[in-house]
Amino acid sequence: MSGGGSSDGPRYRRERVRFRYQLGEVQVAQRFVEVAVDTSVFLERPVDDGAFVPPAEILASGAPCVMVLSQPIAAPFPTTTNLSSCLRFAPLQYRRSTIHLRGTFETYLKAMPPDRRRKIQQKLRRYREACNGALPVRTFATRAELERFHAEAIPLAAKTYQERLFGKGLPKTDAFVADMRARGDAGAARGYFLDGPNGEAISYMYVTMDGAFVSYDFCGYDDAFARLSPGVVLQAAVLEDLFAARPGAIFDFGEGETQHKDTFGTEAMLCADLYFFPKTARGLELYAGQALAHGISRSAVAALERFGLKEKVKRLLRRGIGG
Repeated sequence: MSGGGSSDGPRYRRERVRFRYQLGEVQVAQRFVEVAVDTSVFLERPVDDGAFVPPAEILASGAPCVMVLSQPIAAPFPTTTNLSSCLRFAPLQYRRSTIHLRGTFETYLKAMPPDRRRKIQQKLRRYREACNGALPVRTFATRAELERFHAEAIPLAAKTYQERLFGKGLPKTDAFVADMRARGDAGAARGYFLDGPNGEAISYMYVTMDGAFVSYDFCGYDDAFARLSPGVVLQAAVLEDLFAARPGAIFDFGEGETQHKDTFGTEAMLCADLYFFPKTARGLELYAGQALAHGISRSAVAALERFGLKEKVKRLLRRGIGG
């Protein structure tokens, strides 16, 4: 669920959602369940001090779960809280990074801590050297352009660890393509490619615009070119384009924390992914499966950390070894 959200229609919408069962970063199983999803913009919600509960009519609507992703919170929550009407499950709590696209890209870079700015500039310089001085970025914005972008991005997305490990490559569904085309007509999306030294695309990013919010759910790069830091290089190029094209907008990095987001982000808000399970047979069954998977995953990750193996295993998995 992206940070843009929707200001049209009801706040809570029924959606068929994939629930993942993961071991650390690796998905081992999945199931699709129709649940109620909060579609409001996360930055426009009040900060939750622990008192927020979805409306009673939503909890009683028959959905086994009400999802509120990236809810701003005042302080960390317990993983599970027994409320009078439901169980609140908060497995992921993190700082969500954003950038206000004020001024120019150059002033944004100058405002960075010197070490962060220097690392980005070094990676850009190294990439240009590998491409004979060029920074070959292609941008797609109209309906026809985005259709071409989608066709070229699908095989590239299949090479990324996002697709191999999480199944989060660029979607091929009719619904996604229809939304992409509509956004192209409205000027509300952009696709980007970074071409490699041989002229083929090695990194992609798909960006959507909803009002004042710019977000991306789909990006990745061919792991064979990881040494050139294509993700960082393309991110810098995308931001430079958006500072010019969408002045005043907010670029949202989405859920979760990564070094990449820490490098580029300028603001961060403590958020939690909240799942409210009504105390019905279906709600409790779905909660039990998620809580069990979360507990097993945390135990496995803790064991890897204890033996100093977590980062090594992550690197192996991202290269597809044992995945």
